[in-house]
Amino acid sequence: MAIHVEESALNELKSAIANQGESYKNNLARLTNLINEITRGDIQGDLAVDLLNKFQAKQATFNGLATTIDEAAEYMGMQTTKFGSLMEETKAGMR
Repeated sequence: MAIHVEESALNELKSAIANQGESYKNNLARLTNLINEITRGDIQGDLAVDLLNKFQAKQATFNGLATTIDEAAEYMGMQTTKFGSLMEETKAGMR
């Protein structure tokens, strides 16, 4: 079984993770704004408080996911750099 890895594929994966992370954070910001608008305007009373409390209870999970995505993109960047260095060292050693 052969494994074929290219630095460009690793860069594409890093970019894809980073792009999706930005998309997730943008959507989370939109959802947060929407919840705040709804609970401060259209919905009042106990229902608004309950909705806001439930959303805020999940906020740590939402933020944790954003952090994990950022860390994954950063990790892929480091691994891509390491892979590139390994390939250069291997080429230099074969001369």
